[in-house]
Amino acid sequence: MAVVIATIPAPPPQLPAELRPLLTTLQQRGFQVRLAPPPVRGAYGLFQAKTRTLWIAPVAFDLGIGRQVFLHEAIHAAQSCPTGVLQPLGWSVRLNPVVEQEISGILTTRYHHGNRQLEREAFSVQGHPDAIGRVIAALKQRCRLPLPASGANRTGP
Repeated sequence: MAVVIATIPAPPPQLPAELRPLLTTLQQRGFQVRLAPPPVRGAYGLFQAKTRTLWIAPVAFDLGIGRQVFLHEAIHAAQSCPTGVLQPLGWSVRLNPVVEQEISGILTTRYHHGNRQLEREAFSVQGHPDAIGRVIAALKQRCRLPLPASGANRTGP
């Protein structure tokens, strides 16, 4: 007699409660958020402006950096509005000199010149206590709500 053992699929990864309002705002503004490994090897997060998709690797939360990764990619989403081309938000943040030096090192070794200003802004803000509120406000200010599907609001024939 064969015994069949049914496997129960793992539940989808959940975002911490503090990040859920940001997730909701991103989705309301037409962005897709995937809690899955990004399609770039070795990346913890990725934002693709063309498809308006953010990928956050679940392992980032296991490593204790999920909040920062999620915020970093959400900042890039806000930078992409309203045109779809990433532009700096103009945020200025005072950082501890050690943190500033670390960000400069990351930008020098891992990012090509054209992205430095965008990446510096995202790295600078991602760890601030008020980052979630700042990113939500930027998304609401800069990113239009998507248009309803054709015919969705029709009331007559």
